[in-house]
Amino acid sequence: MRITFLIGILLIGFSVFGQEFGFDIHNTSLEEYIQMEEKLGSERTPTTSNHVSFSGDAQPIKFKRKEKEISDLIAFYYFKAEDSTMSSIKYEWDVYNFEKQQNNQKPKEFQEAFISKYKELKEEISADYGMPKMKRNYSNISRLDSINTFVESSTWKPNDSTEIEMYATVSNYYEKRGASTINPVHRIRLYVRNQAKKKDPIVPKLDEKRLDSLVSATSDFMKVLELKNTEAAKRFLSHLIKEQVMVEQIELLSAEIDFDRETELLYSGIQMGLDGSAFTILQFKYSDDKGSPPKEIIKVIFDEDNLIVGLQPMKMQN
Repeated sequence: MRITFLIGILLIGFSVFGQEFGFDIHNTSLEEYIQMEEKLGSERTPTTSNHVSFSGDAQPIKFKRKEKEISDLIAFYYFKAEDSTMSSIKYEWDVYNFEKQQNNQKPKEFQEAFISKYKELKEEISADYGMPKMKRNYSNISRLDSINTFVESSTWKPNDSTEIEMYATVSNYYEKRGASTINPVHRIRLYVRNQAKKKDPIVPKLDEKRLDSLVSATSDFMKVLELKNTEAAKRFLSHLIKEQVMVEQIELLSAEIDFDRETELLYSGIQMGLDGSAFTILQFKYSDDKGSPPKEIIKVIFDEDNLIVGLQPMKMQN
């Protein structure tokens, strides 16, 4: 039989901020981005296409925002499946998202509104991050119809780990050559990318002094566990589990340990959690158990404050 104390999940409050775009991708959580969209009255929409990621990204979360003079905005939020860390954001204004017909030409006023939107965004971003690196008329459409086509891209690098990229293509050009077709394009895309390199966690060392202290704490915990003293036992427990532990759990745990037999340390080490926290693992065996591996092991897990977050008596199966 195995008895395990569960580690609780801490809930952190989120602040809501009043802005339309979140460029500080390192210091803004997924939950805050969702709250921002909800505050703006955006509509959450299902992700209909499967996003294939080789870097651990989950399926993106999508929102639609209403626009007055141009196509509605679709916002895509990409995040890590492991811990919801933000990977990138794509803001997209594109006629093709809503009107998929061929040769979809638009009036001049509509095209001018698209170009104005791009220029306004460029001005606002530049006010915070300086003048961007720019490219103009670099597409095939520009070479075919440079007079009636607007193509431009802007890129900002606020720091070594953030990239903001925006480009616009506004064109009514239509041409069909056999199987090849060039359709009108009315599109703005704005990307915010987290380019931070993932650092390997620094695993702390377990020195002899701390090890001795944890072995002693385990011994003291066993004494109150033998007495089935729940209140005394809770003094050894981490705040993550202290309030979850009931009298019945202490009694069941006590029944799984043979207190008449001496124990000795079998293994000690440190394990890193997904959030970067470190847990110290101690494994004990009964001194009279000469098997290899032992038939029974008592596993004790400590947090960074030298408090117990888990205790597991384990029996080897035949």
